[in-house]
Amino acid sequence: MDTDLYQGHSIFRDQPSFKFYNKSFEDKNDSFFVFLNEVDPVVLREELEGPSRIFTSFATNLALKDPRTKEIPQKVVYDHTSTKLGYEFYNPQQRYSDLTPDQQAACVRALLSLQRGEPTTDDDFEKWNATEGKRCTERQQVQKHFHDYELSKREVIYVPMKRLVTAYRKWYDKKVDAILKNYPDKSYTTFSGLPQLSQCKSLNGETASIEEIELERVKGRVRLWPEVKIKEEVFRTLNVRLDRYSGTKTEDFRNLLKEDEKKTELQARNIFVLPLETLLMLLTGSSYVDLPTEMFFDIKESSYSGHKCVEFQNPFPARNCGWHTNNLVLNQAFEAYSSQPGEAKWLDYKSKGIRNDVPYPLISETSSLNLNMSYDPPLIDEDSSGIPDRHSNAALVSWILKCQDQNFQMFSTLSIPAVRDGDGKKFLGCHFIKLENKPDCGCEFMTKYELLKAWLQIKLLQAEVGHCTRVSLQDFSPVLEENLTLEYVEQQLSDYYNTSMPQLLSNLFEFLKIFHTVPVGEYMLRYSPKYKDRLLLCTSTKEATPQSFQLHQVLREIVPSDQNFLAQSSYLPISARLCGRMHKELQLVPCSFPSKPKGKFVKRKDLPIVLKKDPPRIIPKKSPKKRHQNKTKQKARAKARKKEAMEAIIMDNKELDKIMVL
Repeated sequence: MDTDLYQGHSIFRDQPSFKFYNKSFEDKNDSFFVFLNEVDPVVLREELEGPSRIFTSFATNLALKDPRTKEIPQKVVYDHTSTKLGYEFYNPQQRYSDLTPDQQAACVRALLSLQRGEPTTDDDFEKWNATEGKRCTERQQVQKHFHDYELSKREVIYVPMKRLVTAYRKWYDKKVDAILKNYPDKSYTTFSGLPQLSQCKSLNGETASIEEIELERVKGRVRLWPEVKIKEEVFRTLNVRLDRYSGTKTEDFRNLLKEDEKKTELQARNIFVLPLETLLMLLTGSSYVDLPTEMFFDIKESSYSGHKCVEFQNPFPARNCGWHTNNLVLNQAFEAYSSQPGEAKWLDYKSKGIRNDVPYPLISETSSLNLNMSYDPPLIDEDSSGIPDRHSNAALVSWILKCQDQNFQMFSTLSIPAVRDGDGKKFLGCHFIKLENKPDCGCEFMTKYELLKAWLQIKLLQAEVGHCTRVSLQDFSPVLEENLTLEYVEQQLSDYYNTSMPQLLSNLFEFLKIFHTVPVGEYMLRYSPKYKDRLLLCTSTKEATPQSFQLHQVLREIVPSDQNFLAQSSYLPISARLCGRMHKELQLVPCSFPSKPKGKFVKRKDLPIVLKKDPPRIIPKKSPKKRHQNKTKQKARAKARKKEAMEAIIMDNKELDKIMVL
C-alpha cells in the first residue's frame, strides 16, 4: 500500500525555500540592499541619456568658480596672516652662485642701505667690493637665463594680462565715444611727412634746456599725501574688483590757456601748447607698439603780429595692449579706489587759491539684508553705480625751450599726483604703479616712455622727488616702493637707453621749427608702421578718395588686443640695483643665482667601469751610460763586418787573377 509522502508540519507549507532566506546581503535581489543603494531617478536618467554635468565637472578636473566673477580662483586658500611674498626664484636647472650665503646676505644688506640712502657697515661694504668681479660675471649669465625664460614662457608669463586687456577695452570704448561726439566723421588724406625726433639733429650739435618754469593755475582736486605709502589691502581689493574701478570717468579739463592769454603771448613770439601725453608721443615716437599713434593739432596765425600758435590736443588712446596700457588701467583703478569717501584727503584748487581739505559727508548705511532671500551675488563688473567718479586735476605750466640764442614759449598741461603739505605747495613729482611681469626673477627696467614721463613731471612741477610703486602682475602684490629723483632718472636714461635729455630736447627744438613752414589749418599727426622714421601730416578732405580714411572708422575698426604686443620680440631686463621683497626673503642678490645651501648632497658623475687585465710587462730602462756603450759596440761590430766583407772580395779577386793566368 502506497503511503503519502510526509509533507511536514502545516505551518511550514507554502513558504519560500531555504535558498531564498540564505541569500547574501550583497545580492542584487535582496530588497534591503536595493533600498540602501537606490539611485535618484533624475541622476540616473541624466546618466543614461548623456554624461551628467555632476560627474563630468570632476572628471575634467575643473574647479568651482567664484560666483562673483564667474572665474576659477587662482588660489583657493591664501594665508593673509603671513607677510611673505611667496615667490621663488625661477631656476629649473638648479644653478648656483659662486657667492656663499654669507656673502649674498652681506651684499643684500649693502644694496638695501644704498636704496634707502642709509650708511653701510664696513664689513658689508668690504664684502660688496670683494665680490664685485664675481657678481659682474654672473650677472651676464643670469640676464641670458631670464631672457631665455621669457622667450620660452612668454604666453605663461602674460596670461594674467587678459583681465587687464578686457578692462582696457571697456575704457577704450568710453574714450572713443567721447571723441566721436566732439569730432565729426571727416575724411582725411596724407598731406606730407615729418621726420621723427631721432632724425631731427642739429648741424652744430647744440643742446637745449627747459628754463623759466612757472605754474600758471591748477584746476580740480589734488590728493594730500604726506607719506607716500599704499596698503596691501588696496591692491587686494583692486585684484578682485578691477573691472569695477578701472572703468570710472574723469573730468576733462579743456582750454586751460585762455584766449586772451594766447593773444598776449603772440604779440612777442610763437607759442606751442603741448599736453604732457602729446609731448611724450613726440619724444618716444614708435618705440613701443602699445602707445598712441594719432593726435589732432591746429595752427593759428595772429593777424597783428604774424606769430603762430600751434596747439596740440591729447592723443587718441592706444589700440594695442601691452606694458603701458596695463599700467594705465591699474593706475586708474587705484585713483578711483582712493576717491572713495574716507580713503584719502583732498585739496580743492580754485585758480591759484587753495581751500582747506574737502570734507566728505558720511553715507548712512541702513541694513537691507533679508535673511530669507536666496543667495544670488551680482557680478562685480555689472554694477558700478555706487562708485563715485575719480577725482582729477590739471595744472597749466609755462616754460621756455631754449637752444642757444633761440627759444620757444611752451605751455603744457599735466596732472599733479599729490601734494606733501597742507599748503599745497610741495608737490609729489610723479607716482607710477608699475606692473612687474616677471616677479619670480626680480624688478624690471622702466621703459623709456616711463622714464621720460617721470623726468618731465618732476622737472615741470619743480618737485624734489617722485615715486614708483612696483606691483606683481600675478596677484597685484606690492613688490617694491622706489623713490625717483631727477638725477636718478637721467642716469637710467643714459645707461639703459643711451638717451641724453639735452640732446633730446635739442631734437624737439629742431622738430618744432618745421611747424613754422606748415600752413594755417587743422591737422592730424599720425604714425604708420609702414614709415618707421616718419610722422604723417594729414588734412581733412571734402570728398572721400581711394587714399583717404574715415576718422570714425579708424577708431572703431580695431578692437584693442595684445596680439601685436605678444608677437613683438620686446624684452625688459632685470635691474641689478633694485632689491625687492623676494630678494629680502630669499637673501638673494639681484641678477645672481641662489647660493648653494650648506650640506647639500651633490651627485657625482659615474666613473666608467674598467675591466681587470693582466698587468703589463715592465721593461727596465737602461741608464744613459750603458746606452752609450751599446751604441759604441754596435758601431764596432758593423765596422768589423764591413772589413771582413772587403777582405773576402779581395781574396776572390786574387783567385780570379790566378785562373785567368792559367
